[in-house]
This record gives sequence, structure tokens and C-alpha cells, in this order.
Amino acid sequence: MKRLMSGFFLFLAFSVLLVGCESGMGSPTEATKTNAIESSSVNLTDKEAKDILNELIPKAESLYGMFNGSGWFKSDETKTIPGEDGYALVIDENVKSVADLKKAVEEVFTKDMAQTVFYSRYLTSDKGDRPLYRDYEGKLYVDTNNGGHGWPIEFLVDTARLKGQKDNVVEIELDKTVLDDPSDPLTVRIEYVDGKWLLASRLDD
Repeated sequence: MKRLMSGFFLFLAFSVLLVGCESGMGSPTEATKTNAIESSSVNLTDKEAKDILNELIPKAESLYGMFNGSGWFKSDETKTIPGEDGYALVIDENVKSVADLKKAVEEVFTKDMAQTVFYSRYLTSDKGDRPLYRDYEGKLYVDTNNGGHGWPIEFLVDTARLKGQKDNVVEIELDKTVLDDPSDPLTVRIEYVDGKWLLASRLDD
């Protein structure tokens, strides 16, 4: 009798353990549903697209201003690069190197677009061009001989509408004005990279 009772309690304990494991594992249907939700999470509505552009476009406009000439940052023209006329020390608490500039750009644009729009034009000395910004002895300098020009474009984000979506890339069309006059619509691409949306096209076409 004792042996029979012992066997019964052993069976009962094993049954409880098995039920607990199955409840912790979850059903295949639940796992499939979760994966489906995650895989479709980058499909945007017009409203979501507008919200993203309202975040990205003002930041992008600031970056264009930053690379538009020498007047974006304060600079100390008494501190220069020896033998390089026109370069002055940048005075800014948050931007102290070319690496800081690139970090700011890559918070808004994809790396490929950052290279095309900004780095190749303003941060390299290819073909004898003077870079707008350069590092010297651990500090950032700007070419004060490089004048800027205005930004005549206004992007009407409220008019944004989806043109297409594929994988992690979305195309959006929006209206714009140039010098306050209506202009041709602009198509921009945004790309979902490492958990955030970035501009994958330029704004100055």
C-alpha cells in the first residue's frame, strides 16, 4: 500500500511539472501572431508618416544650415591653423570635432546619404577643395572664407501622403514652396535602420 501511494504521488508531481512547462512555453499560434505583428510594425499610415517627417525635416534643415557656410557656429578667428588661412576655431559646447558633426548627421540621414550630401562635399579635401570643417590638434575649425546662402524652401509636411512601402523603406510625397511660391512636389524616402527612421534621400534636389 505504501509503495502504491508513493507511486501515485510521484506521478502527480510529474504531471504538475509537465503542465507548468507547457504553460510557460506558449502555443505555436501565439508565437506566430507575435512574429507577424513585429514584422508588420514598419507599415505606416499617412499620419505616422507626417509625424516622422515633422521630427526629421526640421533637424535636416538645421544640418543643411550647418553645412551651408561658416556662420552657423561661433568661431574665434584669433585661433587658426598654421599655414591655413581662413580657418578659425569653432566655439560650441556640443560640437568639438568632425566626429561630432558626423554623429549629428547620422541621427537624421542614413550613412550613404550622409556621405553623398555632406561628407563628400564639406568634409573632404578631394580634388584640392578646402573642407568646410576640419580637425586640428583635437579641435574643430571652420573655413571662414566660405560664405553661405539662404534656404528658400518650405516643406509642407501636412500635405504628406504615402507613395509606396517595401520592406523597411517608405516613399512619401509632399508639397513645398520656393521663395513662398508653390513648387513641384518632393518625394522623400525614409528608411527604418536599427530601430529608428532616417532620411534616405536629399531635400535639396
